[in-house]
Amino acid sequence: MTLNYFDHSPVSNIIEEYYELKFSKNSTPFESIVLPIGNTHITSVLYGQQKAIINKTETPLKDIIISGQFFRSYQFSATKATHSLGISFHPTALFKILNTDISQLYNKHVQLSQYNKDLYLLLKPIFGSPQPSETIVKNLNELFQNINLNVNKKTNEIDQAIDIIKSKEGLLNIQEILDQIKISQKTLENHFKTIVGLTPGKYTRLYRFLKLMRKYESEEIDLNDLIHMYDYYDRSHFTKDFKLFMHQSPKAYFNTNNPLLNEYLNK
Repeated sequence: MTLNYFDHSPVSNIIEEYYELKFSKNSTPFESIVLPIGNTHITSVLYGQQKAIINKTETPLKDIIISGQFFRSYQFSATKATHSLGISFHPTALFKILNTDISQLYNKHVQLSQYNKDLYLLLKPIFGSPQPSETIVKNLNELFQNINLNVNKKTNEIDQAIDIIKSKEGLLNIQEILDQIKISQKTLENHFKTIVGLTPGKYTRLYRFLKLMRKYESEEIDLNDLIHMYDYYDRSHFTKDFKLFMHQSPKAYFNTNNPLLNEYLNK
């Protein structure tokens, strides 16, 4: 397995990562858990066979896929040698680009050609050309530098809410966000869900768990210390959240190998 990242600095206002995922013939079949990172994605499967398994339902990943927000982990597998290039968007970016309710994509991988033909027709010539990954990324940067964005008071408020959540590493409640943005809770929840694809409560809870897992995988601090650092009352409280996000107990997870998850959590 090879996971590479590319320069997104020209469009860092909307793109959080460009990534390339390769599996050789010798490294397949391959399976790993995918833990959501609070971003939406577009992925082009350049060749090979990949699939996602969500609640025991298999979704083939082929051509250009748009992926909404996920709150819980799911299984990823590659059955043959495969190569894909992906775009990880800032949480509000897809709404700014498409101006549509992003919550409609919740817990889904959908063919972009079916979901938004216009964006598909912009991306297909870039992904479909037989060029090095670096050249494809360069062309993507040029595209997104010139794309029209729907930016208004609502998106600015949700961007501000996300900045607050990230600055606190998810260790806050909704009222602390409202104290700074000065809008009603109902307005925040409705706009956040439409623009980001998750409710602010779910996004905050996921972000807190993700930060803990990143610190654990990078071996920055002992797990017991992390549990207290991230405001879990005790280990049983942490175990309950762990099972929610990971579909398994901490013991089961720590006794298995999840190379893809370990790789991107360590980034």
